[in-house]
Amino acid sequence: MFRLFKDSFKATNEGIILATPLVLFMWLIALYISFSKEVVDTVPEVILSGVTILFMTSAFGSGWFYMVKNCVEFSKKNFILDEDKASESLKLIQALPVGIGKYFLKFVEVSIFFVCLTLLMAYVFYTISIPFIREMNFSFAQMSTVLNSPQETANFLNTLPPEQLVALFKLNVLIMLVSSIFSFLVMLWIPEVIYRKIDPILALFTSIKKIFVKFWKSLGLFLYFTFLNFVISFLSTFVFVHPFIYMIMMIIYFYFIVYMVVLLFSYYDREFNESDKIEE
Repeated sequence: MFRLFKDSFKATNEGIILATPLVLFMWLIALYISFSKEVVDTVPEVILSGVTILFMTSAFGSGWFYMVKNCVEFSKKNFILDEDKASESLKLIQALPVGIGKYFLKFVEVSIFFVCLTLLMAYVFYTISIPFIREMNFSFAQMSTVLNSPQETANFLNTLPPEQLVALFKLNVLIMLVSSIFSFLVMLWIPEVIYRKIDPILALFTSIKKIFVKFWKSLGLFLYFTFLNFVISFLSTFVFVHPFIYMIMMIIYFYFIVYMVVLLFSYYDREFNESDKIEE
């Protein structure tokens, strides 16, 4: 596994151009959401805005994840001349439109199914939260108000008696446990779609099967992802200290997003794609 982590850093550095479409997409989607908040007033407009975001996300996902797959393949090649390596790395950006053409419809299906799974998870969270909310003796409306800012959250927690703090802690642990299990189970879903080119819903079940086929390796990878997310979350608390620190943190944030996705695809490629001899 350590060899995989190291090689994925190398692949990320060689394919760092992957960060460019990622940054542009996140900027574009944030701009569109901000624009929609100002002009969307009716239910049909809300639905149209949601569908637009779904198609934008599907187009980006289909092209970008195909770029990641090509980045993994690129990292396994040996180049005699640096010019050849630089020329080949620039071809990664050409994979973006190719991936959209190959996988767009599949990623529309992935996006729709993921929304359904998210709504199901929200219902599960709501169901398991009710006993704890009753025990804490405050409403969901109060909770949404409290979560408006870190300061309001801190002030609210200071007013709670010990028994309510314990109930809130149990609720957080339960929600984290359920969300972690969900994230672990869908971890290989996207690589399965990209490499196998099968129906996304079928790919979800076959990817879950692969997780359990090599459970301990998959669990180790997931725990590594969890550790990286914890480090990035901790560092993010210093984002607003200074504009220069904010800029550095954004660079680190996008770098580690690319690294974790490249690592995930590299893991799938080594453990399942090569062993199964799946061809492009």
